[in-house]
Amino acid sequence: MKKKTTAMVMASLMALTSITSAFACTGTIVGSDWTDDGSTIVARTEDISGNHAKNYIVHPRTTYKAGEMFKDVTTGFTYPQPSVAYQYTSVPDTDIQADGYYGEIGFNEYGVSVDATVSASANEKAQAADPYVEDGLREADIVDVILPRVKSAREGVNLVIDILNEKGAAEGNVFTISDKDEVWYIEIYTGHRFAAYKVPDNVVAVFPNCFMLGYVDLNNAESYVASKDLIEFAKQNGIYQEYNGKFHAALSYSEPISGGNRDRVWAGQNFLGHAVDYDAPVFDLFFTPDDGEKISVKDVMELQRYRNEGTEKTPEKDSSVRTIGTERSAEAHIVQFKDEYPKELGGLLWMTMGNPEHSVYLPSFGNINDTADAYQVEAIDYNADSAYWKFRSLSAVAELNREMYGAGVRAYWDAYEDALIAQQEQTDDTVVALMAKSEDKAAAYTTELAETIANDAMSKADLMFSELMGYIAKNKTTDAFVPSVMAEFEAKEETTETVPATEVAPAETAAETTATTETAAESTTEAAPATEAAAK
Repeated sequence: MKKKTTAMVMASLMALTSITSAFACTGTIVGSDWTDDGSTIVARTEDISGNHAKNYIVHPRTTYKAGEMFKDVTTGFTYPQPSVAYQYTSVPDTDIQADGYYGEIGFNEYGVSVDATVSASANEKAQAADPYVEDGLREADIVDVILPRVKSAREGVNLVIDILNEKGAAEGNVFTISDKDEVWYIEIYTGHRFAAYKVPDNVVAVFPNCFMLGYVDLNNAESYVASKDLIEFAKQNGIYQEYNGKFHAALSYSEPISGGNRDRVWAGQNFLGHAVDYDAPVFDLFFTPDDGEKISVKDVMELQRYRNEGTEKTPEKDSSVRTIGTERSAEAHIVQFKDEYPKELGGLLWMTMGNPEHSVYLPSFGNINDTADAYQVEAIDYNADSAYWKFRSLSAVAELNREMYGAGVRAYWDAYEDALIAQQEQTDDTVVALMAKSEDKAAAYTTELAETIANDAMSKADLMFSELMGYIAKNKTTDAFVPSVMAEFEAKEETTETVPATEVAPAETAAETTATTETAAESTTEAAPATEAAAK
């Protein structure tokens, strides 16, 4: 009976991880006026399939010869390589030969971040008037074309526009290009029509797979960059639409909002404190919380897990509902830009592999020069050494029975994240101080810190997966699964002491540098949430 039960679970697991779907991501922006710590947040879920392996890598600074080209292996899109390509991070598909890179999210050495993309489509009339270009720019290319070439967010926007004017777009997309000074929200509508808007600090946005940008002021070059004929083209081709007496880009160019997109806009805005009717004729892209309550990075993590709990529109009550939190997430990420961060540090990336609901957000800075080995394992199919498969396998089993299997996994990762968030302020102070003395030493430190945290979390994922499979094999039906590592937090839950990520001052000499690195590694290990010290 035990063997039969385990076999049934594994069969269900394989079926679950083999599900594929169309691109269906959800993006979020929280301006610094609305975050609890004054940071700017840009976030997105990459929703494509429960069986879509990802890597997390660093591309080193590279020199190219004249005439060398970037090439999209699927469409044939090409673009000249720069003489010097800047170092950058990305989260590409493991199987890049299948359909391209899909770098999704990353920072470069100048602190620029690209988050691409939320797929969207123009309406039939717009596409007929300005068709997509087969070998034009597409999602798979954006991160790897933009980040090696630009030193600011605005420079990135200008590069995108140059490429669209020269090469055209292969598809509709919504994405962001950001640095510590600016966040640009970009919509590519058709083959050669687009609009970009510099997002102010005093707004919040949640955007699913549809265009949502409203009024575009072509005379305001400081805040808008768009096709010169964006409005006139719409008028000439019978797609021009107004809202509240003004041109509305999304109503003009977008296809009608689908039920799945309506589900997520409604859920996201309400979750973040802005009451909006499900049947609203038009959803504003930007809003502010009604109660004035500030939004934390943890709130955004929970948004990316949100399955409309507490409402009538849950998947359990209506299987057609498309929630923001979904088993189809290949990864999800949150970027924080903070005023105290030097530009070259970039920001802080919180990323989870697999469905966030039963996975964990782990931090890494934009200046890292390497990632944990498991992030780099190229395994399209299940591989116990792969970071993606470690987290995805655990979450896939947890999702088979959220009450009996998943609740314990989620509770542990919740406590783990809380400990990481609590110690981040002190980590920030250490990293900023190191950056002021030596960018190389700071990069060495942040790299080791991120790898240590990731390796610790992966060891906990492995342990919970093993324990959960053992729990299922024993066919327990009365008591919900509780991972053994949960005791580390429960034993210390009444104390508020937090172990710092490091207490070591940056060193100036080579000998001191070595000592600093070794001590930092020891301190980081102590600070990992799953250890006894960090649980204090």
